[in-house]
Amino acid sequence: MKVAEWKPKKVEELSELIRKYPTVAVVDMKNLPSKQLQAIRSKIRDKVLIKMTKKRLIKRALGNNELTKYIRGMSAMLFSKINAFELFRTLKESMSDAPIKAGQEAPADIIVPAGPTSFAPGPIISELGAAKIKASIQEGKVVITADSLVAKKGDIINEQVASILARLEIHPMKIGINICAVLEGGFIYTPEILDIDISKYATDLLLAHQNAFKLAVGANILVADTVAPLL
Repeated sequence: MKVAEWKPKKVEELSELIRKYPTVAVVDMKNLPSKQLQAIRSKIRDKVLIKMTKKRLIKRALGNNELTKYIRGMSAMLFSKINAFELFRTLKESMSDAPIKAGQEAPADIIVPAGPTSFAPGPIISELGAAKIKASIQEGKVVITADSLVAKKGDIINEQVASILARLEIHPMKIGINICAVLEGGFIYTPEILDIDISKYATDLLLAHQNAFKLAVGANILVADTVAPLL
């Protein structure tokens, strides 16, 4: 069977980009509407090159690279000169909130906070109750009386819960380009490694320095930073 001419050309194009760029990622764009994709492309085009094609062609371009193990969903490849952590942060910042649909998996525990709603008394009370949301009538309006856990992380959302969350304008999903893994400097980084809270990291680093300084002073260890206070 004759192979379509564009396929080997696409493999060669991807192979050349893999050689050219220091940071290469495989991503999943499942459930990402084209409108949001175009908006993300516009935001990140100065930093990231996006190439979409068939999984089989991506695997051929990668060859024996372990990055192939992370290909899933609606696959694409990203190429960048920024490091893996900055790439992850850039994509995370480009994500937008979205309603969850029936049949989708809860990305985290979904909690409906206590507080007033715009709903008038009616069938909505029983609908909220069916979704495990505690509510009552106060001053002619429906009020959620306590923070209510409607789904745990990993739960499959049913139509009833999806509908209630949409009406309450609670959007627990994040729409964007989801990194599966990034290759940089011969190392593969997964989202669990890349998802760092920069402000917390800086705070922890400062605290570690302060504690090390106190320990050095207390133990009479002479280094450049402790000479003055020890004298």
